Amino acid sequence: MTDEEIRRVLRKKRKQKLLKRRLIAIAIAAVIAVGGGFLTGKAIGNKTYTDELKKVVSVVQDKPIVKVAMGQLGNKGGEPFWSWYGFKNREEWCALFVSWCEDQCGYLEKELAPKFAIVSDGADWFVLRDQWRLVGDTPEPGDLIFFDWDQDGGRDHVGIVTAVVDDKVFTIEGNSSDLCRQKRYSLDDPIIYGYGMIKE
Repeated sequence: MTDEEIRRVLRKKRKQKLLKRRLIAIAIAAVIAVGGGFLTGKAIGNKTYTDELKKVVSVVQDKPIVKVAMGQLGNKGGEPFWSWYGFKNREEWCALFVSWCEDQCGYLEKELAPKFAIVSDGADWFVLRDQWRLVGDTPEPGDLIFFDWDQDGGRDHVGIVTAVVDDKVFTIEGNSSDLCRQKRYSLDDPIIYGYGMIKE
């Protein structure tokens, strides 16, 4: 699909979501207790991160992809992920990291999630299967989060949602300054493109 076709699909879905929001009130808050983290690329202390996560409405502890991703925190260079995918040399590895995590959970074998090296291919897979949350929707732990750095309708980066607390979404991302690390964003941050839902 072209970017324009994707945007048309998303516009249609946004209208449907807005109508639905007028009829029902949705309140979703789910989190998994994780430590450490980064604030949009800037380090924040473990204590600050943990204190924010104490503002939890409910805790989700059964998300395999989150557990797998947490086990890779601190990885530098992404070699396990791009070599697993079949590349002989380093490639941009945010999507490769996510695909590797999916594979470790058995999602690829069950066709519950896409294996992708290009971020836009992963986003398209979720949109075409109606497994997409729009910006403004509340994601859940285990969702994939897609980013559009330049806000030009492209899909530039992907990570894994680990928690939502108040108005913040917490993530684990590969290839964030060539590291696997935790980050957080405001839910209304304009660089967030949307979320892919993995239906286990």
